[in-house]
Amino acid sequence: MRVDPVIALMDEIERAYVMLADARSADDWPATRRGLARIAMLHQRLIATEPATVIGAACLLREAASLLPQSQGPSLSDSLRAIAARFDEGRRRIEDLVWLRGIAGELATGASGDLGQAAANMIRLAIKGAARPVLLFRAVSPSTSMPRVQERRPPAIPSTS
Repeated sequence: MRVDPVIALMDEIERAYVMLADARSADDWPATRRGLARIAMLHQRLIATEPATVIGAACLLREAASLLPQSQGPSLSDSLRAIAARFDEGRRRIEDLVWLRGIAGELATGASGDLGQAAANMIRLAIKGAARPVLLFRAVSPSTSMPRVQERRPPAIPSTS
């Protein structure tokens, strides 16, 4: 099974932050600049990446919550984080998806600035990832105890002559 691209990007971002902290503690300013550029590039990729699973959608919602300015009030970011926690548990509710769609529309109007529009885009991508059906693959091994299906023939039609 394929790894969710959002989860892979979040892992890369986490490693980039560790490398940045190491470079800063060593006073290696060229490495610090490269680390900052790498983190910015990874965040740009994250904003445009559609998750393949509900877990990836949860990651995007947490990132969208962190983008929102505090003037939006803590309730909006808290609500996004609560939905992300439900997604982490694999619980998808229609009410959450409807609320997310509405809030994405409000943020996209531009009233919250560029960060609000970026958050709206991430919420829309999270909705796509969360709305995907969950596929389970199960392997069935052939058993010798099961009877084989035999070819069935239609019953003969009696002749009337």
